[in-house]
Amino acid sequence: MPTAEEFDEFYVNTRRRLVLQTYAVTGDLTAARTGVRDAYVAARHHWSKVGRMDQPEHWVRPRAWTIAQRRHSTRPWHKEKSLSPEQAEILEALHALPDAQRKALVLTHLAAVPMSDVGREIGETQERAEQHLQAATAATALALDGDSTGIRSRLESLGAMADTVRLPRPATIRRNGLRRRRNHAVIGSAVAVLITVGAGSLVLPQSASPARPRPATLVSKKMLLAAEQVVPLAPKQAWQVTGTSDNTKGDWRNTMCQTARFADTKGLGTWVRKFTTPAAQRSLVQTVEISNSPGAAKKAYDTTLGWYAGCTTPRIQLLDAYVVQGIGEQAQVLRMRIPSAQPRSFVVGIARTGSLTTSAVLETQTPEPADAQLMVSTLTTSVQNLCSSKVAGTCVGAVTAQPSLPPPSGETAGMLAIADLPAVADVDKPWAGTDPAAATVNLAATTCDEADFAKSGAQRPVTRTYLIPDAGLPDRFGLSETLGEFATAKAATAFVQRIAARMKSCPDRELASKVSHAVVQLQSPDDAYALWRLENQVNKQEDLVPFWMGVVQVGRHVAQVNLTPVGKYDVDAKTFEALVVRARDRLHEVDK
Repeated sequence: MPTAEEFDEFYVNTRRRLVLQTYAVTGDLTAARTGVRDAYVAARHHWSKVGRMDQPEHWVRPRAWTIAQRRHSTRPWHKEKSLSPEQAEILEALHALPDAQRKALVLTHLAAVPMSDVGREIGETQERAEQHLQAATAATALALDGDSTGIRSRLESLGAMADTVRLPRPATIRRNGLRRRRNHAVIGSAVAVLITVGAGSLVLPQSASPARPRPATLVSKKMLLAAEQVVPLAPKQAWQVTGTSDNTKGDWRNTMCQTARFADTKGLGTWVRKFTTPAAQRSLVQTVEISNSPGAAKKAYDTTLGWYAGCTTPRIQLLDAYVVQGIGEQAQVLRMRIPSAQPRSFVVGIARTGSLTTSAVLETQTPEPADAQLMVSTLTTSVQNLCSSKVAGTCVGAVTAQPSLPPPSGETAGMLAIADLPAVADVDKPWAGTDPAAATVNLAATTCDEADFAKSGAQRPVTRTYLIPDAGLPDRFGLSETLGEFATAKAATAFVQRIAARMKSCPDRELASKVSHAVVQLQSPDDAYALWRLENQVNKQEDLVPFWMGVVQVGRHVAQVNLTPVGKYDVDAKTFEALVVRARDRLHEVDK
């Protein structure tokens, strides 16, 4: 039987780090103190069970976080007046992360929880937890000037604030825990007596579930964007509202890439408002989803962002992304396009405030999308309108937008996504990618470089193939990518340099090979990429088979990309370089 002395020892040895972890999750010292204190009281109540666990801390921590977040969610993100600029910076970076990503980062760096247990604590699969950690690491490193190696020390710097929290003495926690247990026992006994005495003659009435509030009582139509508020998106054209609905009837797909009627299937309600200009040269769709809680809204935000980051609409291309600070709790802008004879381009803005998630999608009939700053202004107005709702959270502060890495696509972390791939000739069918497989053979290698990830020391390299299966293209056409992680960044750099050296000497070694284009940018191991256009003679008739090949490195991770064009189904050097740069950006999802 676990003893009171063992509880006291457990409490004294773990309370400080639990305050630090809870503070990192909430950014609120007062809420962190309350959550930790109450969680330990509950642990003392159940100590006969909790004390037998291998890691009692794993029982206390999620309860402390839940209590603290519930307490914290009643007011905006809290800033302590005594924060240093460095501490404020790391808190702001954490605050910008979705809840699951923030918890995964804290569990890994401050709690030293194995990845196999991180998913359990945040209610996700291990694979999904790894994706959350990768995304959180990339976003936090970006917010902290690109330094991913210093994340742990920056998080630990919050310990100075955690040390200012005064928690009750062990005896006080112990007494409160025992009092809690006695109160529960008394209440349980009273209910048992009441049921026994009244059996057969007394029916306890069930408390009725509170009625779900109507969406219009939480977000009215007056809180949606008005025609005059979207004029900056096309100042010389007369915008008009073409419809407002709750999206419960008819065709639910209001924008390209949307894969479900609602991002929050258990939400309280949705508003969709559509705008257009004369001749439909520009159109805008605003969506507002009302969730049951800020936590549910965070998931709706992630789902909405995932629709566009993982879009598979034919020929769609994700051009760039921006993280926006100062609008609600989270905001991001993406720019996309569909190149064709009748081009279409899109600017997507997504923001979350409290229990509300709002998105706006601007479509233009132009080769290039509108400036991202136009959507930032529209998002600002949208959240300002919603701030009068009683379920809104943070409103609008000093608004800034910074270029960011592409958001996770939901496909294979660290590898190219469908929305990253180029449009090819006049093909109007979508790309499709295989599941990643062990790279026993490097499908991205050429006869010039003959790169072998496994034999060169990469750990568990994987490869993926991308095709346009419904387009009827020649069998030789396709794109392959191989990804590997090396033991050190130095080893990864040596591997990339060997590829570059072999490509440079290839025409001298392989007389049937010709390198017609090369771009080599290998100065920094955290920002390295190179690409080549290679042509191989395959028969006596001097038929040449062309290849585009690129290699990228971020830290310990290397990826190789190979596009095999056929005839007109080809891309130019600028397009392939953009693809290689995107492959490099994707490596940030896995490099820690």
